[in-house]
Amino acid sequence: MLFGTVLVAACALGSAAVTLRTGGMDGAVAVRADLPAGHVLTADDLRTVTGSTAAGLIPASRAESLVGRRLTLPVVAGALLTEKNIGAAAYPRPDQALIGAAVRPGQYTPGLAPGDRVAVAELPGDTVVTSTRARSQPVIAVVTDVRRPEQPQSPAVVTLLLSRNDAEKIAVPVAQGLFSLVQVSPEAR
Repeated sequence: MLFGTVLVAACALGSAAVTLRTGGMDGAVAVRADLPAGHVLTADDLRTVTGSTAAGLIPASRAESLVGRRLTLPVVAGALLTEKNIGAAAYPRPDQALIGAAVRPGQYTPGLAPGDRVAVAELPGDTVVTSTRARSQPVIAVVTDVRRPEQPQSPAVVTLLLSRNDAEKIAVPVAQGLFSLVQVSPEAR
């Protein structure tokens, strides 16, 4: 029993020492919802969470100073903010592009989610249009957002991140709805 008491006391002292070394438990700033790069933060976007601020996290005491500032990268709900998240938008990079695609059932897999890799494959369309332009090869993209419709007959909107060159190749078929998103392996290039 004495050994157990000593062990508990040692653990408590060790925990206190770690807390003092890591800057205390002041709390940090997190976001309430998924937010895109370039989003201007509002008070409603932010919340504070209990935790150490030693890992470069923005302390809860600075939450009000973030209102009106822009995100450099997209963040997911619950993400803790660091100084690298705040400033001029750095996403997409200059060699990348984001493209939005309206997709109907059958053009994408039902479980498609942010982070999935897809091949954007052009479908045959109007013979007049396709005869004047060669169909492009499928290109690989990363899904960054999926907005599913409230009505099942309406299209979902999928945001894709890909190279600028590939975005230019698929812009026409995507605008015409003549494409399919084929989910591929995370290692696909």
